[in-house]
Amino acid sequence: MYPQQPQQQQPPMVPAPMMAPQQAMPAQMAYRKRLSEADALTKHNKKKRPTDRNLPPKIEAFVPECKLYAELVDFEKKLDATIMRKRLDIQEALGKPTKIKRTLRVYVSNTSAHQTSSQQGTNDDSAFDMTGNNTPSWTLKIEGRLLDPLMPSSSSKNAQQPQQKFTSFLRSIHVELDRDPKLYPEGNVIEWHRQPNNAEQHDGVEITRRGDANINARISIEPDYNPQPFKLSNILAELVDMKQGTKPQIVMAIWSYIKANKLQDAEDKRVIHCDQRLQQLLNAAQVHFGQIPELINQHLSRPDPVVINYTIRVDKESHQSPQAYDIDVEIDSPVRQKLANSVSATQLQKEIMSLDERIVQCVQSINNSKIKRDFLLQFSENPVNFINKWIASQARDLEVILGESKINLEEMRRQDLYKQPWVKEAVFHYLTAKVQQRMQELLNAQRGTHPPPQ
Repeated sequence: MYPQQPQQQQPPMVPAPMMAPQQAMPAQMAYRKRLSEADALTKHNKKKRPTDRNLPPKIEAFVPECKLYAELVDFEKKLDATIMRKRLDIQEALGKPTKIKRTLRVYVSNTSAHQTSSQQGTNDDSAFDMTGNNTPSWTLKIEGRLLDPLMPSSSSKNAQQPQQKFTSFLRSIHVELDRDPKLYPEGNVIEWHRQPNNAEQHDGVEITRRGDANINARISIEPDYNPQPFKLSNILAELVDMKQGTKPQIVMAIWSYIKANKLQDAEDKRVIHCDQRLQQLLNAAQVHFGQIPELINQHLSRPDPVVINYTIRVDKESHQSPQAYDIDVEIDSPVRQKLANSVSATQLQKEIMSLDERIVQCVQSINNSKIKRDFLLQFSENPVNFINKWIASQARDLEVILGESKINLEEMRRQDLYKQPWVKEAVFHYLTAKVQQRMQELLNAQRGTHPPPQ
């Protein structure tokens, strides 16, 4: 859409002379944005960008170094194939989970505010003021950090490398307070759950409540694992000799037990004949191996959360638990990030593309120079014949551009035109058309009709 002019009071219509077609264009056409010369040139270069990197044939006789260029092109093709194969290997490795174990240390502490003097051992008379903002309260803090960094601390890159925060390792936190629910109607259970679409991370969690007495708190922390491990029942744990593991690990352990005890069917290896221990586990005498992951679901449960018992003390302004709690967590390997950066190295790709464009431009310049040399060489050998052929060629091109199909007059004057293979066929069709026309005239004369106009 074009910008509209503000409406003004129109003058009375008066007769005016007829305007030329160019002058009758609407005023809005003046607002049409035209491409500048630089933009048009850039668009043309993008559309007509050459991609041919092959040198013209028979150029080695004039430029002996072309053999080295051909060898470099062959070597580059092999190198590109190798790089592509390695890149595919890296992408396949990135698809597999590569985790390293780290220790997450959890600290629990609390602070108190506006407590009575008897609780904190002071003689401040204003502490007994229960109005306004002087209500006794406490704040429970649950914080954590990784013990060892991803890289050595002496590395300069470590300062720039982002560290995962405490809440990124957790699925949920459940805090249960041991206090009278009648005195505190807001409830004694506080829960925090990690939202799947929320990428915000924190170094800790704080809970603030009213209170002027020491309270026992039970803190349950459920770590977030990927892949999710499961706690095994006693029957399954005795069979596979593990108490906790991921589902693929458990299925592989059952498969190892089946192979060790030779429980596969002789004809169909997918059918498993259960022994006494497998029958107790799967409640079947014979199962298909593909059914085992579904049958063992009843023997799997979520791992027990990490439970921390802590006493919230209000007789001090701040109190910290003398104990710290370590949780084993898994994080992505830093090597994985390096591999991902090597695959998506956009800067190197841009440099390679820039060099390829320069090579293509050089090859195009060589091709143009070869064409100019051949042109001038043919002109120097026989100038008259070359000029005649060149004029005839330009005339044919001009006829094609203009859409004309007439034969060039310069070629009609020469006898070589009538010695070409298509002349006989053209003469045959011409004579056939004339014979048919003459026969139609004779038939019309016998019937007394006039011949059709030519």
